[in-house]
Amino acid sequence: MKIEKIEIKDFLQFKDLELDLTYPKGHQKEGQPLDKICIIGQSGVGKTNLLKIIIDNNNHIDNIKTTFKDIYESKKIYLLGADNSRYNSSGKVITYLANGAWSILIEKMNNYNDERLKYTDKLSNKLLNIEDYEKKDFQREMKEWKEENENILDKISDKLNIILIKFNLQLEKTDKNQQSYNDLIFKDLSNGNIIEYNNLSTGTKNIISTFIPLKIHNPKDSIIIIDEPENSFYPDIQRMLTELYMEVGENNQLIMATHSPLIASSFEPWEVVELKFDKNNQVYRELYYKGDNHIDNYTLDPRLLTWTGILTKVFDLEDDSNIDRKKELMRYARLKAKIKRLDDSLEEEEELIKLSQKLGLSN
Repeated sequence: MKIEKIEIKDFLQFKDLELDLTYPKGHQKEGQPLDKICIIGQSGVGKTNLLKIIIDNNNHIDNIKTTFKDIYESKKIYLLGADNSRYNSSGKVITYLANGAWSILIEKMNNYNDERLKYTDKLSNKLLNIEDYEKKDFQREMKEWKEENENILDKISDKLNIILIKFNLQLEKTDKNQQSYNDLIFKDLSNGNIIEYNNLSTGTKNIISTFIPLKIHNPKDSIIIIDEPENSFYPDIQRMLTELYMEVGENNQLIMATHSPLIASSFEPWEVVELKFDKNNQVYRELYYKGDNHIDNYTLDPRLLTWTGILTKVFDLEDDSNIDRKKELMRYARLKAKIKRLDDSLEEEEELIKLSQKLGLSN
């Protein structure tokens, strides 16, 4: 299931809003629902209410029409939000990722261990009863079985550690006897000390408590909604989140509502839903193209902008710096002009170097 269109008329803060959530003309997936969507906009434009509309599928309300592509088996929506209490869905297709994930993990591990034991017994019988069946055949078949059957704990550890190294950490141990996040053991890579889950930073806990449930549920043909994914994450981690969540499961649609320019910069321009107020205080979608919705007509691409560019052109920050920086830039310009006029300017050149370093300039 993927959403491809939303039409809202006279509902909450939306007067007349129509969102086309399909790939534009000229794209190899033209007309198909977007694989990922980034919802941005200033406070009050209705980002959370838009997520609620997607979650509730409010087609029973005359003012709202949501169009889903339901050619897939699953009709599930997986929700991971900064505050899940804001979403009061009827719950018929909603899975709150934070609920019950560890129980599912234990069940999957028990099933994996049972199947492995059965297959080991089967191969052991072949080794005992088939004359030309040798130990190397046993090892080969066992290896093939492990490649075909996912050990979810190993997969979680391998993927998480790619991220955790950014925190100078490594997930040291995972086994079926662990009953919650509190039982996980981590190693500090700087000194080898063991750190318990409760002693980790908020950001580290967030990445663990979001990725592990997603990996456990392993959604397929579903919608994954994540509200404010940037919470407590340093910028270098924020840049990795979209790719991390897109890799989980199979053929899902990822929808993020965010205030983070770094997360928005990982989306193609047709994947960004920027909501704004017009001069009559009505909410509309800012379009990044002129004329027909064709890939060649897009004039703005968040992936190609500098951080200053995405702040000013996408997030509408009016100034690219504060007053103090502007004053120091003026002093820098005056000092540089003064040096050009002087024959002996050693003192001024030293001051210019210090000032350029403070301003982050290459002198």
